[in-house]
Amino acid sequence: MPTTGRHLYGRQASSRSEQSDNQLYPNLTGMDIEMSNLEEDRALLQKWKPIFDRFDEDHDGAIPLAELASVLKRADTSIPLSVINEIVSMADRDRNGVLDFREFMTLVRTHDLAILYPKLNMMMRTAAYVVVPRGERNDVVKSGLEEYKCCPPPLLMPLLSLIELGVFIYYAIEMGGVGPNGPVPFKSPLIYDPYKRYEAWRFVSYMLIHSGFIHIGTNILVQVVLGIPLEMVHSWWRVLIIYVAGVIAGSLGTSVLDPTVYLAGASGGVYALLLAHLASLILNWKEMEFAIWRLLFFVILVGVDVGTAVYYRYVENVDTKVGYAAHFAGAIAGLLVGVNVLRNLQVERWEKVVWWICFAVYVALMAAAIAINFLWVDHFPPPR
Repeated sequence: MPTTGRHLYGRQASSRSEQSDNQLYPNLTGMDIEMSNLEEDRALLQKWKPIFDRFDEDHDGAIPLAELASVLKRADTSIPLSVINEIVSMADRDRNGVLDFREFMTLVRTHDLAILYPKLNMMMRTAAYVVVPRGERNDVVKSGLEEYKCCPPPLLMPLLSLIELGVFIYYAIEMGGVGPNGPVPFKSPLIYDPYKRYEAWRFVSYMLIHSGFIHIGTNILVQVVLGIPLEMVHSWWRVLIIYVAGVIAGSLGTSVLDPTVYLAGASGGVYALLLAHLASLILNWKEMEFAIWRLLFFVILVGVDVGTAVYYRYVENVDTKVGYAAHFAGAIAGLLVGVNVLRNLQVERWEKVVWWICFAVYVALMAAAIAINFLWVDHFPPPR
């Protein structure tokens, strides 16, 4: 095993650590926690070697005790860190301050430590779920738990939310105040203006404009709740692609279905994130826990929104000032793009077919919406 400077502390502190072990666990002095028949237990190796490699961030074949103890502490906050440190140090038989793979497997398998602290094995597995990507877990994970990577922390949704909040505050000051539902800065160069479709940036920048506290508060809350888990699992750039695709689809869809409507708010991106969760569910159906209930939740939520839009538009003939077309278009984009860009844990043959279908449908819809904007001039109000 390669030797680094961090190994020296364990050698210098060997006697103190052994003395501490004997004081805390007097009945376990000389406990044999050596692992046997490691070579024969191939299934166990396949399960735990990727986990060890994930812990071993600098790939030197060893895990610092302090780092491992910290991960275990996050896995179960009810256990004092001092107790976790003592348990981990007992597996460090050569007292060098780190665990090599053999010692790590000892910590996983030993019955003596499990008896000493019954939660240990559960803690180790919980920690594995925290740090190991689903695609690398193989047989370790057979449930719906997902990888949540907190380093680097998820920053995309918080940053976007702060930018949107900053723009909202700017226009609130410029207009001399703002209430729960307005006013709307119609003269802003950022809002989607159907009379200025030639200013192409408006098809994206409208997401920064919001009409009141309720509008921006709801959008920020929902996009943070939906976006951060996706970012922690699938990386920020995938989430950004889905979000922007939903925003663009929202404005294009509104321009085609409601050609005289102004558009403000990030709802297209928010609904794209919502349906991206559905895309992730479809891609990883076998690996997801409670998959059918998740699917039912999405169907009900989208059904209620679409049903409300149809009712008010065609039954009550009421203008609710809600961009349902943007919601619908953003949701469709989130589903289609999500299937294409989100990580797939285990690719099946039918999923490849779904991938190509979603790709073709998305390209066709976007091309059609853009073509309508360019070619069907009479469908839109005259430019100003």
